[in-house]
Amino acid sequence: MATLQLTKDRRGRPSHREDLRQELLDAARAFIVREGYENLSIRRLAEEIGVSSAAPYNHFPDRRALLIAVATDGYRLMFEESLQAMTSNDPRHSLRALLLDFLRFAKQNRRLFSLMYESELVREGMAPEIQEAQDIGFRRLHEIILAVVPHLSDRERGIRTATLWCAVFGFALQTNRSMIRTPQPEPEHDELGAALVERSLRLLDD
Repeated sequence: MATLQLTKDRRGRPSHREDLRQELLDAARAFIVREGYENLSIRRLAEEIGVSSAAPYNHFPDRRALLIAVATDGYRLMFEESLQAMTSNDPRHSLRALLLDFLRFAKQNRRLFSLMYESELVREGMAPEIQEAQDIGFRRLHEIILAVVPHLSDRERGIRTATLWCAVFGFALQTNRSMIRTPQPEPEHDELGAALVERSLRLLDD
């Protein structure tokens, strides 16, 4: 109902060129959070913000370009929040905070997370913008792990980093798909996630 009212309020109102792109991004993100990215179309998005079906094409040549913009903005938000969480000068504490914040982001932004990590944007022919965003995240992860275990060889550190990442990333994916099962009584998600991160960090130790 609120969306319909917003559409009525905006219908017929000219969208200024300088703010239409951001309006489209905000509306697309809200749609994805509400319904997922699969059914998002530029036509439907134009209807939601009350502009002509042709207007969005001034800013996004096609649906894929729109999804890429929403996904990269999701990475930006995730990176900003993770930096705020990393308040310790201890690299191990910072790494723990980074991983816990990643799990928190995945849980609180389940459908946006799916766009960022499971959609057609990351399958064969990964979008360069997504590749660049993920590379930023991996560089940050590798830099912290280097500070945690500087004595390891590059090869050994790479193996342990990959193992740790598979554990944490796999947990995020499986919980978002409701595929994690433990004996009853089942631990709360945050408790289980914290325990998994703690045990994953041990993978870095000799």
